[in-house]
Amino acid sequence: LGYMMLALGMGSYRSALFHLITHAYSKALLFLGSGSVIHSMETLVGYCPEKSQNMVLMGGLTKHVPITKNSFLLGTLSLCGIPPLACFWSKDEILNDSWLYSPIFAIIAWSTAGLTAFYMCRIYLLTFEGHLNVHFQNYSGKRNIPLYSISLWGKEGSKITKKNFPLLNLLKMNKNERLSFFSNSNKVY
Repeated sequence: LGYMMLALGMGSYRSALFHLITHAYSKALLFLGSGSVIHSMETLVGYCPEKSQNMVLMGGLTKHVPITKNSFLLGTLSLCGIPPLACFWSKDEILNDSWLYSPIFAIIAWSTAGLTAFYMCRIYLLTFEGHLNVHFQNYSGKRNIPLYSISLWGKEGSKITKKNFPLLNLLKMNKNERLSFFSNSNKVY
């Protein structure tokens, strides 16, 4: 929206509308990918919004959702302004107009484009590259009980089966145990 407001402020209405449309398509692709990632994380860790939506716990999801990875990468590259994708053309037009209007505006717009590329690459790398940071407990060969998602049992059923299924303890966090990207804690849940 910042680029669109910059273009509107400079009187470049056509480039603002062009960027609105290209940005909307790229963001729609990213939102669809995010929903797919959250849904696939719920099948891996059970229903727990604190785990299925925490990017620090994600990683290595390429093998689980390869089509989502490719579409998310395409949306990320487009939003970063990589040619020949759509957002490159709309951002380039706004950056060119801003350079002609005022070099100060152009420098600010270029720096925000760099910040956008940084955080989008960070999102992609944390989600799809590396390894999954949620560790599951290994069982001996004696325990071959099939485990299902906690959402199948509900809240009361998990209390009843807590003694028989130690894996369920890994799916729960206390309210004061939260992970952050900037956290120095080495705990992995």
